[in-house]
Amino acid sequence: MKINKLEIHNFRNYEKLKLDFNNNINIFIGNNGEGKTNILESIYVLAITKSHRAYIDKNLITNNKSAMKINGKIETNNGVKNLELVMNQKGKRVSINKIVSKRVSDYISNMSVVLFSPDDLELVKGSPSVRRKFLNIEIGQLDNKYLYYLNDYNELLKTRNEYLKTVNFDSVNKEYVDILNNQLCDKASYIYKYRIDYINNLNKYMSKISKSISDKTVNIEYLNNIDTDNYENIKEVLLNKLNSNLKREILIGSTLYGPHKDDFLIHIDNLEAREYGSQGQQRMCVLCIKFSELELYKEKKNEYPILLLDDIFSELDNSKKNAIVKYLKNNIQVFITSTDINDIDDKILKDSKVYTISDGNIEMN
Repeated sequence: MKINKLEIHNFRNYEKLKLDFNNNINIFIGNNGEGKTNILESIYVLAITKSHRAYIDKNLITNNKSAMKINGKIETNNGVKNLELVMNQKGKRVSINKIVSKRVSDYISNMSVVLFSPDDLELVKGSPSVRRKFLNIEIGQLDNKYLYYLNDYNELLKTRNEYLKTVNFDSVNKEYVDILNNQLCDKASYIYKYRIDYINNLNKYMSKISKSISDKTVNIEYLNNIDTDNYENIKEVLLNKLNSNLKREILIGSTLYGPHKDDFLIHIDNLEAREYGSQGQQRMCVLCIKFSELELYKEKKNEYPILLLDDIFSELDNSKKNAIVKYLKNNIQVFITSTDINDIDDKILKDSKVYTISDGNIEMN
């Protein structure tokens, strides 16, 4: 998968920008605050429809402008697609070959990216919500049916939580709760199975990749909060949890069990990376996860996603830089940002298109 052309209007510090890209490696060099990361962010937003940096969508729009637009020409094994995302203060619209998608979930997975940035250490050290978001985004890129189940689950969860807040145990309509529980657990069972399958597949690659980077073995352990390892009857297990804890959930006014409460642990040689790993080892874990994502996507889709490396070379030691250099294959399109071209290995520069950014102006070297 490649992005051949990118056009940006009123995104961050760019009022208008058109770029043609190298099919191999594209490097953006500039000081902090000049706008190099904004280019990678625009590619990410075009693929995912959300930013990895901004929690509020409207913050992506250039100051004093009413709307922004990103266009991209994407080349895949299934042909060329023209993707467009338009966003204003009221919402967003996405289209494929000028045909508007009725739902964002219909659009996602038409373009796939893997992003590696310094903030990815939060995968190891951050809250469970960070890791759940990671799973939702990455699985959704592989199969957007997952997003349908997730969206339905979240709507049902919202309805159930709102109802729990309005009743006490003596006034609860048990028949209504039973209907909600059954529907919620049905969607949850799909989410669990998608997540477990995804983590099992990542682990398959991580074992080999971690050994090639270091002498350690990295793997992920999924943690559900319903105390079961049997995902074949997961709907029944979750249903029993909800039924047996209804009184407690009414007191709290919230659903306490389900995939919205789950997490995963990253292990290095069977030790928890968050507790026992050095910062260098934690970065190695993230590197292994990202490389494993690339291989899993290739296995499922028969092509690599686009790789975004946002200002990471100054953060990595030489061994991890060398691992990246070895991994950058000719059939992966890569976008790299850096403040200093000297941080980029000569082997990477040889096959690269290099851009210099200053005050939002871009020049190709």
